[in-house]
This record gives sequence, C-alpha cells and structure tokens, in this order.
Amino acid sequence: MATAVLSAKEAASTSLTFPPALVEAHRIKAADLLASTQKLLPKGAFLGPLLDEHYAVISYNWLKREFIPYYRSAVGTLKLFATRDVEGSDCDDFSMYLRHMISMAGFVGQSAEPAAAQMIVFQEKRFSGVSATRERHEVGLFLTDRGWFVLEPQNAGELLPLERYANLRDIQYISFH
Repeated sequence: MATAVLSAKEAASTSLTFPPALVEAHRIKAADLLASTQKLLPKGAFLGPLLDEHYAVISYNWLKREFIPYYRSAVGTLKLFATRDVEGSDCDDFSMYLRHMISMAGFVGQSAEPAAAQMIVFQEKRFSGVSATRERHEVGLFLTDRGWFVLEPQNAGELLPLERYANLRDIQYISFH
C-alpha cells in the first residue's frame, strides 16, 4: 500500500496551476451584498467583514462547468500530499484553499473580488459525503447569478442552492475574507 501511495505522489505534480478566469455575471455594491448576506443569518450568527467596495457576482455556469472541475482536481492532487493523521477532515484548511482559489480566479479574470465566503455551521446533518459530526464545520458559500450556493470544500462533490442546504439553520459565521 505504501508503494502505491508513493507511486501516486511521484506521478502527481506538486505545482499548482491557476484556476480558470472568473466570469462575472455582474457586480454588486458591498452594502447590497452585506444586506443580502445578513438575511441568511439565524439569530446569534456573525458576519465577517466586507473590505471591498464592489464584488463580482459569479456566473453559475462558469462555477459549475469550469471552476468546480478545476477545484475538484486540485483537491485530489492536494490530498495525495497533505494527509494528516491528527485531524480527520481539516475542513477549515480546505475551506481556506477553496476561498483562495476562487479569489485567484478573480485575479486571473481581472474581475472584482468574487462574492464568495467561508461559512461555519454546526454540522447537524450529513452533506456532500461529510457525515453529521455534530461539530463546527466549514463550507464554501457563493453568490451567483442564480442565487446563493454551498459547496463542500473537501471534495467539491455537490453544489447546492443554499435554501436546500441541510445545515442552513445551523449557520454560525460567514466571512468574506
């Protein structure tokens, strides 16, 4: 088994490629994005800062057809090198990786900062292959031209409209940076 893992690591490149250029559907003012996001928060939840004046509302088609396949492949490669025995999932690290990759796609596309955030929830219910841990869990949150969507950063297995997200009522914190 160790030989198979070593062969897979040898075959995989340790260099990362840039994500595909972000396609903006349109731009949204920070105040409008803030108002939209505040409506998502249950009582007692927190919202992190919005530091830019405008944000890029992400094209759903681009997210689904270009970015997620890129990200899914990048995560697969990363997992060959970045295994940890201490923590089982490292959802916070993968969520930061997802957030940075979508931001980098904005750089490549010369767009405004993407309307994307890290969302911490209490994982009461299973989502996208991650069991109901009954602990804090971090996922990706995207504002697209079709509304808000959630993505599991550890596998990018399912892009789901926020209103259908199993842990919607258990949001604790949303951070755009």
